[in-house]
Formats: sequence, C-alpha cells, structure tokens
Amino acid sequence: MIKLRSIYPIIALSFAILSCHTSTKTYTPADAHSHNDYKNSIPFYRAYDAGFGSIEADVFAVNGQLMVAHDEKEITPERSLKLMYIDPLVLKLKQDTARKLRLLIEIKRDYTVTLPLVMEELKPLSQYFDYPGHAGRLSIVMTGKVPPGAVMLNYPAWLNFDVDHVGGFTTPQLTKIGLVSVPFSRYSKWDGTGNIDQESIGRLNSIIDSAHTAGKKIRFWDTPDNPVCWKELIDLHSDVIGTDKINELADFLNKRAYLQ
Repeated sequence: MIKLRSIYPIIALSFAILSCHTSTKTYTPADAHSHNDYKNSIPFYRAYDAGFGSIEADVFAVNGQLMVAHDEKEITPERSLKLMYIDPLVLKLKQDTARKLRLLIEIKRDYTVTLPLVMEELKPLSQYFDYPGHAGRLSIVMTGKVPPGAVMLNYPAWLNFDVDHVGGFTTPQLTKIGLVSVPFSRYSKWDGTGNIDQESIGRLNSIIDSAHTAGKKIRFWDTPDNPVCWKELIDLHSDVIGTDKINELADFLNKRAYLQ
C-alpha cells in the first residue's frame, strides 16, 4: 500500500511539469518590432504610439552625420537620425517615465566610421541607456555590418549588437549581444498560408532554443507578414515579432492579450 505522504511530491512535480508546458507568455505590442520603421508614412511616432517595444532605423555616415535610409539614393537632409529618432526619443522618454524601448540601428557601411558617430549623436539619450550597472529604459542595439565579437568589447557597455548566430562567441563577447536576428527563409520556405510543415518547425525550434540557451532574445526577419505567421511565431516562442504593418500587428496583439 502506497502511503499518501509518499505520493504528494510526485503530484506536486507533475503539476510543476504540466505548468511548465502549458504556461504561455502574454504577447503585447511591447514585444513587436517596427522593421525598417523609417519607410512607413509616419516614422517613429506610429510605432511608438502603438506601444511597440522595438524600432529599427538604417543609417549611413554622410559628412560626419548619421542619415536614415535603406539606399544611398534615398538620403535627404531632413532624414537624419537626430531629427527622425533621437530628438523624438528625448522628448518622449522624458514624458513617458515608464516606457521602455529598443532602438535597433542598422549599419549600412563601415562600422569604424558609423559607430563613433552613434556614440556622439546618442549622448542626449545617455541617461536612459539600459546596460549592466545602469538600469535604464532604452536599449541600443547595432545591427547590419557589425564588428566581429572581439572588437565589440571595445565599445561602451550601453552599445550592444545584433547577430544571426550565437556560436563562436566567448563568454565576455556574449555580453555584447543584445539580440539574435535571423532570416526566416533560412529555416523555412513557408509562405504564411495553410499550416507550417513540421520540418520547418523543427528547424525554427532549433535556432530559437540555441538563442534561449545562450540567454538571448531572438527575432526573425523576412517572415510572412500576416496574422497566421504572427501566431506561429508566438507559438514557437520567438521573443520579438517583426512587421511592416504596424497598426495591424498592434491590433492583433492587443486583441490576443485581451482574450487571454
């Protein structure tokens, strides 16, 4: 006869395991990323006011100034990083004292020229930077043509980097990785219609697990940009949901959070 006292730990462990597998994170617009934000009709403000937790801008270093553009031919005097993102952030973060944000800045050319300008131009935001030893509300993550891991350590603690893998970095170098971003098409050819195939799920789970094991958040880009894929990314536990459709994703996440 089994004593009741002996089965209590088993029952407790069973509930713990069940809870681990069934509990899910509630995704909100704070988990959303505005991909190529500067290309939408209202840069910065549309994503910020929708509650997005991550906003992306591509930059070129031009005559000692950071200019926002996807291609050089798009560069115009009024589209500087200062005017489009830094000045609005200074104002908004002062007003919204609880707001947190990740600013993802893509280096389009030589990092040795671009990063010194980033460090100079972002000084007005320094009080808000989030990094070890300084609990702030603004994370700065550089993406695109980033330096190799060993060189990343030469930059300030508040300046982190986005990479497409977690292998090959030393423990100190991993501290400079602020995000893992990988192309969805590297792991799946699914177009966002119907059900995703199990082989794709396996490959996607593998890279997600590797990022999470390293203690890093992961984002996919070049994804099918529709509710079917957004749901799939959430089910896979991708940490950041990217989009070019700011209002649509915000509505999707707000409704989903409400229903939960």
